[in-house]
Amino acid sequence: MDPSTLKKLNAARRAREACVLVTELKQGRDRLVLAKDADLVQGTLGEGISAALRAAKPTSIEIGGNAFFLNPFIPSIRIVVIGAVHISQALVTIAKTAGYHVEIIDPRTAFASPKTVPRR
Repeated sequence: MDPSTLKKLNAARRAREACVLVTELKQGRDRLVLAKDADLVQGTLGEGISAALRAAKPTSIEIGGNAFFLNPFIPSIRIVVIGAVHISQALVTIAKTAGYHVEIIDPRTAFASPKTVPRR
């Protein structure tokens, strides 16, 4: 993978933006297409990128004898918990174990402390 493409991919993942890594298998070239720019890619490749984003699964397509591998990166679902009470503490543990991104909102520092609510 090209280092500049890797930097763009890491930046998109940090920003929680959905994107697709498009790799031309014959040449080994790759490029990153953000979900917000997917409509700008025309033709069969654009349709494949949109389909990969909707399905959230890697796929391959062939266009005019060229094979492309489409690897979508979709951010995990975000759960916002209001109030760091007992049930929230259990919910946070379960949600993080399941791979969800969890944010807790509670201005009461006695409740939303690292001791009562586990961090990543």
